[in-house]
Amino acid sequence: MQSYTRHQLKEDRFQEVTRGAIAQAQAHRTQLTVALIFVLVVVIAGGGFGYWRNQQDDLASAAVGQAMNTYAAPIVAPGAPADPNQLSFTSIADRDKQAAQQFQAIADKYPHTDSGKNALYMAAAVALDAGQYSDAEAKFKRVADSGNKDLSALAKMGLASVYEATNRTQDAINIYNDLIKKPTESVSRERVQLALAELYEKKDPAQAKKIYDQLAADKSPAIAQIAKQRQATLGGPTKP
Repeated sequence: MQSYTRHQLKEDRFQEVTRGAIAQAQAHRTQLTVALIFVLVVVIAGGGFGYWRNQQDDLASAAVGQAMNTYAAPIVAPGAPADPNQLSFTSIADRDKQAAQQFQAIADKYPHTDSGKNALYMAAAVALDAGQYSDAEAKFKRVADSGNKDLSALAKMGLASVYEATNRTQDAINIYNDLIKKPTESVSRERVQLALAELYEKKDPAQAKKIYDQLAADKSPAIAQIAKQRQATLGGPTKP
């Protein structure tokens, strides 16, 4: 069974694109970090920067949409008739390799745009799926430091997945505990608690059960149901 974190990360990739990257292709966001605002103030006298900035956002958003089309392209059997109107691949590895290259190219070309940051997150997530942990770690760290609170939280969840996969359990625990203290719209406290509890299942079942007991009483029926299901796998009694 794949860990909750890895499974949730796959779902988040599509949610992030739906709420962010692909949405930006139609109506890009124009929020700037403090550093970029400072740059704007410095160069505005030269004229043209605002137009250039918006143009960069539009170009980056469109490119992310194309990369997502690659990432979501169907896999067909080798030798099967190809649909000329539908991009497809004969293996997941080939599809993800091309998508990763596209995402990275966008991140490199448009590093200061929201779409560029989303693209880097996607490149990191694809690397994680491919087991390229060193590459994934480096990219997730860059996204975590991007200044976007919601995207940073998602990247930290990705980092925790990398640490779990590379037997750096305490590093993963530290990230989860930090996110529990500072939840965001993209990464709720309950979601992090579930990920932490699953990590503890192998290392400290009693601690895992303690977290599941708390979540089983959660007001959200979905969270409570997941907690009760996980309690059952521990072999202990579940709370009604």
